[in-house]
Amino acid sequence: MRNITLMVFYFIFSFLFSQDCDPGYTEINELCFHEGDLRVLQKLIDNSYQSGIDLGCEEWDPYCGSPNPFMDADDSWMWVVVDSTYFEWSGDQDGIVEPLELGLQEWNNGRLTTLMCGAYIYCQLSGTIPEEINQLTEIETLRLEGNYLSGFIPETLCELQLEEADYLQFDLTANRLCPPYPECSGEGSDFWYQDTSSCTNIGDVNFDYSINIQDIIQLIRFIVNIETPDYQQTVASDFNFDGFFDVLDVIQIVELIIN
Repeated sequence: MRNITLMVFYFIFSFLFSQDCDPGYTEINELCFHEGDLRVLQKLIDNSYQSGIDLGCEEWDPYCGSPNPFMDADDSWMWVVVDSTYFEWSGDQDGIVEPLELGLQEWNNGRLTTLMCGAYIYCQLSGTIPEEINQLTEIETLRLEGNYLSGFIPETLCELQLEEADYLQFDLTANRLCPPYPECSGEGSDFWYQDTSSCTNIGDVNFDYSINIQDIIQLIRFIVNIETPDYQQTVASDFNFDGFFDVLDVIQIVELIIN
């Protein structure tokens, strides 16, 4: 009888003091986190895994990989601050980096306000910046410098309320991001220092480092809605930089090829 009473008391106590998250938030470790913010973190991780970047890793090196596999280790140095309280959650060692294991983070009222994944933190992110980056509507500090991020920067980045000139608040320096850059990025500034050696030219719609008939065919497929381009393909298709991909882009690519 005593054991039954204790069990009933336990369930009542758990019910009264359990975390009840609002719609759009999910409970992790008895705390609430915004699902949109978590999706952006997951997308950064997924893009890194899918990039196929070769970092020349040796089997004995637990820090080599994209994203850095050490962030999933039980002795990872990454931390998360939630409403001014520090949490040093060790990785779950399942071989996959998860959103709350990515870099140094600060959350307030369930929203991500700081993501530190830049130099000396060694997140080793690669692939493209997700177009959904604008979902981080409460972000105040976004540090992604010194990674291997590549491709075109999405215009949606400009929707974030960040001070682009303040590298302590916002920094994308020393990645592999390709021009043209969004206006909000301060194009032409030494702030960027991008390695563009792997960037392709606008017009190379299929990203094979050559502008040819295959790009024209792919562009026409986009124009007639046989296929829907992603953001990277949309930028590459706008050969005349007028904000659209249409028959004018086809004509100019043809002229480039025959000349």
